Amino acid sequence: MRRSSWILTGSAVALVAASAVMRFSVCPALHQIPSDADGTFHYKGTASLLNAPALAAGDRAHAFLRDLPVTLDRRITVKDTSGRTAVVLDSAVLRGPDGKPLNAAKHVWAVDRRTLVDRPAPAGSGAEKHTGLVFSWPLDPEKRDYRFWDSGIRKTVPARYTGQETVNGRDAYRYDIEATGPLADPATVEALPKVLPRSAVAALTAVLPAARRPDEAVLADLPEAVPLTYVSTTVRTGWVDANTGLSLNGVLRQTVLARTQGAGGPVTLFPVTDVAVKGTAASVREQAHDASTAQRVWWWLSTGVPLGLLVLAALPAGLAVRSARRPAADRGTAGDEHEGTPAA
Repeated sequence: MRRSSWILTGSAVALVAASAVMRFSVCPALHQIPSDADGTFHYKGTASLLNAPALAAGDRAHAFLRDLPVTLDRRITVKDTSGRTAVVLDSAVLRGPDGKPLNAAKHVWAVDRRTLVDRPAPAGSGAEKHTGLVFSWPLDPEKRDYRFWDSGIRKTVPARYTGQETVNGRDAYRYDIEATGPLADPATVEALPKVLPRSAVAALTAVLPAARRPDEAVLADLPEAVPLTYVSTTVRTGWVDANTGLSLNGVLRQTVLARTQGAGGPVTLFPVTDVAVKGTAASVREQAHDASTAQRVWWWLSTGVPLGLLVLAALPAGLAVRSARRPAADRGTAGDEHEGTPAA
């Protein structure tokens, strides 16, 4: 075999190897949450809230803020990565019509960079313990139910797959989640009163619609100092891009109700928060655009580039085969010329 054939064959083998490395080594390493990921999704809707400052000041006439137009900004930021683990800051700010914050929450999670489920928290990260998904979905979502962590009750609940729909031109999987139980988020529990005077409870319940007020006889039987517990209910729907796992849109309803123990059992007194929001049109468009871009980039990395390397490998391989065959043909031609030469 000629030296050129060896060179061409070696080039072809190198390109095939590069294609395999790109497809089966580089791509899996890149198919995960980037270490610099930082995104904010915007919601809008309404909220009814217990006005803690007014309550503390004894202004019971303004103890509730009702049906306020609100925005909710949820920001997800990767703080650190270690192998397959990402430490993520999950922050949300609820703002009123004047743009001033009404409520805020922050959590730190340690998650798998591909499946987004819980991972052991790195030392010193401050990540909260949880199980299942918590703020987003796997990069390769499936048409099945998942386990989802609700930070309000600090328990895992089902995220049920309920069908495939189209969101802003993208194929999306829909998941519905409902979580209800005793309020367990430490920051929220700490901010709420543990006891209220019976007169304050009566004043708060008096401004509720008649259908939502507790029975007056039940209120009259309560002690002078009414101990309070709280129940959290979260109902959400998420539309997740079928190809990339990006959240395209969401609807969220969160309520916290104050309760106490009456003579006949638990008594629901008044709502503390009632927030109902959905993704803004601008955020939905942006998420759909990002999903489309991510899908194109991933196609090039996982398919386009490896396939291109294989096509390139075919060129030197073909030349090597042609070069290897040429000497035999040349010898045959030389022999034919010799046989046809007349003897001297």
